[in-house]
Order: sequence, then C-alpha cells, then structure tokens
Amino acid sequence: MRAAAAAFLLVAAGHAGHAPSTFVPAPAPVFQPAMPAPLPPPTSPGPGPAMPSSGISPLLLGPGAEPAGPSAPGVPAPIDQQKLQSYRNDLQDQQWSLDRAGVSPADPRYRDIQQRLLQLDNPGSP
Repeated sequence: MRAAAAAFLLVAAGHAGHAPSTFVPAPAPVFQPAMPAPLPPPTSPGPGPAMPSSGISPLLLGPGAEPAGPSAPGVPAPIDQQKLQSYRNDLQDQQWSLDRAGVSPADPRYRDIQQRLLQLDNPGSP
C-alpha cells in the first residue's frame, strides 16, 4: 500500500505545474470464466414410443373435427393439388423466361410448354 501511495505522489509531483495530461489508463481486464463444453442431447437406450394403431386420438382432433379420410374419386388430394400448382407455376416461369429472351411462340420449346399448360387446364384431353 505504501509503495502505491509513494508512486502516486511521485507521479502527481511530476505533473504539478505542467499542462493537463491526456493520459488515460487502460481499462482493467474483465474476468470471464471459461464456458463449459456443450453437452450432447440425452439419448434413450430403449425403442421409441409405440404409435397407436387406431390413428389420431379424438382429443387431438378437437370438437367437430373429423379424421381425414381418402378423398372422393376424381378429386386430387391437397398434396396433389399443391404439386400440380407447383408444376403449373414452373411451366409458366419457363414460358415467361422464353418470352423475356425473345423466343418466338412458334419455337418447339415454347409450344411444348404451352401444350403442357393446356393439358393441365383440360385433364380429359390427350
């Protein structure tokens, strides 16, 4: 403690009569404890839970909800509708790209895309 006080007095005496100093002491280092290594997720040695054979629980369906059964014949299931819509969008994007590139509608690539789009709009025609 005496050494620190003596050092302070020497520094203060050395600066007496001088212009104010712009000396800024370096900040003291902040102690940060080392982070522990992350633990792997727990694993169970046994098999997973058994799935119920009766399907979805009525409690999960909620009031008034009914389990989804097979759709009516001729009506595509929702996932099939999504696939068809995605396919139609892809064809329209290809057609748009050909239009932007200045490709003529008489070009075989353009006609092929147009024919596929027409088949999607009229599924009964060959």
